[in-house]
Amino acid sequence: MLTRDRVSPLAAEFFGTAIWAYVALVLSETTAVSYFIATSVAVALGVAYMLFSSVSGGHFNPAITFGMWTARRITSLRGAGYIVAQLLGGLAAWKLYEYFTNHSLAAKNVHYSTATLLAELVGTAILAMGLCAAVARAYTALESALTIGASLFVGVLVAATASTGILNPAVALGLRSFNAAYILGPLLGGLIGVTLYNWLFVGTVPRVVRRVKK
Repeated sequence: MLTRDRVSPLAAEFFGTAIWAYVALVLSETTAVSYFIATSVAVALGVAYMLFSSVSGGHFNPAITFGMWTARRITSLRGAGYIVAQLLGGLAAWKLYEYFTNHSLAAKNVHYSTATLLAELVGTAILAMGLCAAVARAYTALESALTIGASLFVGVLVAATASTGILNPAVALGLRSFNAAYILGPLLGGLIGVTLYNWLFVGTVPRVVRRVKK
């Protein structure tokens, strides 16, 4: 039975992903400057996180949800629901853009390459570690939004050297760049980023050097 408690997180993931995908779509059609694209999508993700993270956790990305699921931070049922909502958010952004601009978006024929896959993997891993850091350290919503937005900014700049720097299969769907490199790369990056951060850094006690007064 559908209740508000069950629908709200799915709606949050849908709208958050749609915001990210729509901004990325507008930029992909108007500019090719990676720095400007990275800045804009980072701001979009930060805004989405501020709006919806308290409801769903603020994944907005099947790769992040997949990584959280492999780390047992989310149940299988909720994870599947999130991914469906995120993909629908990417699809909604695509269709809304077509409606507003009154023209159809052609599918982008991007050939698979290992470099593209690895670039998406590394960029998404950076983003995933930023989100894990915000969660593990119990940052405020604003601190988390800044951390995650900055992580996306860095991830996009790194990935843009060998790929489009999408870092999100749902956004790739909205951009009509839905192919193996832009699906498998982020999924593997989400898995590696979440797993490594939780294994290496969560629960560690920082070493503090204190001066002893004589």
